[in-house]
Amino acid sequence: MIFEILAERNANDRKTFFYDNETNTLKDAEGNVFEYPKEKQNPSNKKALVFSKDEPLHKSRKVKMVKIQLGLSCNYSCSYCSQRFVERPPETNKKDIDNFMELFNNLEFSEQDGLKIEFWGGEPFVYWKTMKPLAEAIAEKFSDWKKPPHFSVVTNGSILTKEICQWLMYMGFSVGMSHDGPGQFVRGPDPLEDEESRKIILDFYKKMKPLGRFSFNAMLNNQNRSRKDIYDYFVKLTGDPDVRLGEGGIVDAYDEDGANNSLQTKQDHFDFRRKSFSDWYHTKGRIGFINQAEKINGFIKDVLSHKPAESTAQKCGMDHPEVVAIDMRGNLITCQNVSAVETAMNGESHLCGNIADYDNIEIKSATHWSKRPDCANCPALHICKGACMFLDGKFWETSCKNAYS
Repeated sequence: MIFEILAERNANDRKTFFYDNETNTLKDAEGNVFEYPKEKQNPSNKKALVFSKDEPLHKSRKVKMVKIQLGLSCNYSCSYCSQRFVERPPETNKKDIDNFMELFNNLEFSEQDGLKIEFWGGEPFVYWKTMKPLAEAIAEKFSDWKKPPHFSVVTNGSILTKEICQWLMYMGFSVGMSHDGPGQFVRGPDPLEDEESRKIILDFYKKMKPLGRFSFNAMLNNQNRSRKDIYDYFVKLTGDPDVRLGEGGIVDAYDEDGANNSLQTKQDHFDFRRKSFSDWYHTKGRIGFINQAEKINGFIKDVLSHKPAESTAQKCGMDHPEVVAIDMRGNLITCQNVSAVETAMNGESHLCGNIADYDNIEIKSATHWSKRPDCANCPALHICKGACMFLDGKFWETSCKNAYS
């Protein structure tokens, strides 16, 4: 679809552009195309996988990223948690590690391609007695690799101790701490209000930041709309103007609480967009959110190299054949935010099979953006990349509007 863009820098500087979201081509009114010289073009023109419950998504045995869901228990109950109302499977524990490692051998890995291992909860450190020996067993499995797998974890930070922090550093983990800065009151409890917890977190930050292995991951919502305000909060907290911030998008509406924390009215959406442009423009983008900068830069490169819509994969990356999410029983699930006993919004199970029977794995719980009614006609397609691939109905529509803004 071709969109006409009326752009105004000021009353004396107005221009018209035409943008084709199918070919990802931008032209001015005179027909001049914005692009890299041919020798610098590097478009990834491989067609993205298209899938739906009628055309299931399959996975490759050769994986580059494994997301291990330790369980869904958490010591917090945050208001817009993506897992808040997900049905809980029976818990596992460290006695399940040997069986997990046996199942893990059904996957194929390549030192040349690299491997990333993410540990997820719930709150992962609720499962500390399982997570520690599991990570050490995985590290031992690849001990002959010159470049070992990269470990990472996302935590609310409240259970971190000096012992855990030392272990994370020793094991080479990257750590993301979920915290919404000045909007943390919307999410839930604040571990930074506890003096001892705050000291442990800040000491850990000072040690990990020079290694590039720590970020504060903040989400936006209807009551927490300014990336700059969040940035200012963490600069004040850490004393570091180069503080690294993760996430930075508006919450997805996984349930009614997520919908209630979303932008509610057209005025909310317009106000948020103006605030976002203002935050970015007046700080020249120096507001810590690496993901947002990468998203903008990636979009510009895709436009200048004319990466077509048919090559656009989902935003989360869980549609890639080399990326898998599994629980401690070896069940392959849609992503780390669901469970093997949960039914997706399209009526299909989030249990997609078991890695012991890899050839029969089918993901029917997700929908590619091209199977949605409006994505192909959206000017933000190449930035949004289809919102959450397993949401449906009003929750997907709300998340779509959030992502668009």
